[in-house]
Amino acid sequence: MEGVVRLFLHVYRTLLNSPSIRPAIDVNYLENLDKEVFGLSFSGLAIQFTCSVIGVLWMYALTHRAKLSLLAALPPLLLNILYSLSHNLCEALDVFTWLSYGVIHFISPFLAAFWLWLFAPPGAVSVFAWSFGIQNCLGILTHLSFPSAAPWYGDQYGYPLPPGNYSMPGSAAGLVRVDKVLGTHIYANAFKASPLVFGAFPSLHGAFSCCCFFFIGRYSRKGVFLLGFYVLWQWFSTMYLRHHWRLDLLGGLAYSAFAFSLFYRGLQKIDRAYATGVSGGNGWQRLWEGTRLQYWFDGKPEQRGYEMVLEEQRERGDADADADKEFAMEERSWSSMESRLESEWVRDGGVTWTVKDPTARV
Repeated sequence: MEGVVRLFLHVYRTLLNSPSIRPAIDVNYLENLDKEVFGLSFSGLAIQFTCSVIGVLWMYALTHRAKLSLLAALPPLLLNILYSLSHNLCEALDVFTWLSYGVIHFISPFLAAFWLWLFAPPGAVSVFAWSFGIQNCLGILTHLSFPSAAPWYGDQYGYPLPPGNYSMPGSAAGLVRVDKVLGTHIYANAFKASPLVFGAFPSLHGAFSCCCFFFIGRYSRKGVFLLGFYVLWQWFSTMYLRHHWRLDLLGGLAYSAFAFSLFYRGLQKIDRAYATGVSGGNGWQRLWEGTRLQYWFDGKPEQRGYEMVLEEQRERGDADADADKEFAMEERSWSSMESRLESEWVRDGGVTWTVKDPTARV
């Protein structure tokens, strides 16, 4: 794992420090594609319908639950609704969106990992970390390979959009209004110094929230509603603050879903091991082991791991014993058959056998 991280950082720094080998920046492509995909034209509606169908098929392939899979058809519709609500600016919405985009976003992975350690089966945190890391690495590689402009680029430089170059500073966009409310210049200075200005697609803000939603929603029904609200909150905030297009958020969802799919079968194995007690208890159960609070949230497994192993060994031993008995009986029957054949051969000894002539008359 450490070697992979070092290799990724080396490639990342090489590309950042070598503008001559970095690809050209297309400042118009993403905005035009966003309008085409999410427009109300026939082609736009067809693309949105196709995305919904792909989402349903993906969810059903993982879970085999038809009703749950229908929820995966909603993202295109929800993104359009949130986008239509993101144009009315006010100070209250500035603070509301800042809490999601500028505060909770940075602590959400740690909160999710702690919750998974506390209540999810042992091993779920490591799977979450791998999925989270893969989606982010793929996202940053996409930023470097296909640089694109965020909505704030047109707001700042006007239309027609001027060509982009890597010497341009970043922009805090709507977060400048938050700086004004807070009386600081934190976000304005931070985004100006950003090394990755043209990294709109995919939205890693959206991918962060989706990754937390997938994992916590798997182990908590209440978490589905709570993290579902957080995903919608993050989507609205990124569009309201003019940092991402709808297409960026859909891309972040796709990257997160892909990374989650890579480890889904592993999660199923972890869940089975936990349900039978083979993997031991989760963090909460270990913290309160031996007390009434140990199984406060999760019921005690019906069968502990070592008991299950012993039972499997007994069953395997019984099966082996039955197989040995059958083999012994077959061996005895075969030996008796051989002895009978041998005795018949002895009785037939000395007899001359001749072949009858088929042309001879009886």
